[in-house]
Amino acid sequence: MDKKTAEKASKLLKTLERLEEIRQATEESKSHWWSFLTPDVKRLTDNDGLMMPEILRNEFKKAVERAIEKTKVKLDKL
Repeated sequence: MDKKTAEKASKLLKTLERLEEIRQATEESKSHWWSFLTPDVKRLTDNDGLMMPEILRNEFKKAVERAIEKTKVKLDKL
């Protein structure tokens, strides 16, 4: 493996680690409400962000799963 490929693999592994952390957090907080929070949203709301409806939570979980799978495929191709 050359240096450039190794750097790509390292970045993909870091991305995969972050995605796995997100997946774990979403699994652990099933019964809690979620919010969308950014610096701008924080200024507009009561600092808790915008509550995410159940349908958005479900779509977000699916998106995380898809991102994990895509990242694994990219990693396998290296």
